[in-house]
Amino acid sequence: MAEFIIIAPALLFVCFGILQFVLLYQAKSTLDVAVLEAAREGAVNHGSMQAMRSGLARGLAPLYARQASAEGVSAALAKAQTDAANYSIITVLNPTSAAIQDYSRARYYPDQAANYSEIPNDSLMYRDAAIASAATSGVNIQDAYLLKIHVHYCYTLYVPLVNKVIYYATNVIGSIGTMGLLTREPANQDPYGAPRNADVLCKTQLKDGVATGRWPIALDSEAIVRMQSPLRASALNDSPNPTGN
Repeated sequence: MAEFIIIAPALLFVCFGILQFVLLYQAKSTLDVAVLEAAREGAVNHGSMQAMRSGLARGLAPLYARQASAEGVSAALAKAQTDAANYSIITVLNPTSAAIQDYSRARYYPDQAANYSEIPNDSLMYRDAAIASAATSGVNIQDAYLLKIHVHYCYTLYVPLVNKVIYYATNVIGSIGTMGLLTREPANQDPYGAPRNADVLCKTQLKDGVATGRWPIALDSEAIVRMQSPLRASALNDSPNPTGN
């Protein structure tokens, strides 16, 4: 009995840790699929950042599902949309601004009575695959038409105690022993605990973490697809990324 009392807390912590890392693996797998869905949305919507964020939210919705009902699906999607807007950064790695400048052409759409500067996608297979002599991007138009995105997403850890330990460890927050992690926050003037390796988007004030139980960790994923519509530089900026806390 005495031996069990001594070992039980450590054993319980290990079990909690295993559970949290299983959930992290599930979250990373879900994020990979969600990022691909976001890229596909961008591919058919002129590279629209707003469309990509919407696709990302739909892909992340399973992480927020708590009920197997229509109401549960709606609630999960709403929560995913909120987090996709506030706790994710979508970076377009390709085409680069130089490639957009090299290959964008003005095009008039009579039905919209509007002009757009875009990389054309018609007859791509017949376009010259050689790098244009005046190109500064160093890529041909076929490569410029590949949409590659990187997503930085803040996933909230759920398992009690372990979530706080992982948050403290990944952000390198000091004083996690007595009077620190187990009882109260580090005694300093920084509400974030003076992190030495803090993630700007995913860090949270320690008092808020204690009050809400929200301890986020950053997950990253990338996806690449071929554009299915003319890519517009204006569409890439129609939904600005959050700036963090």
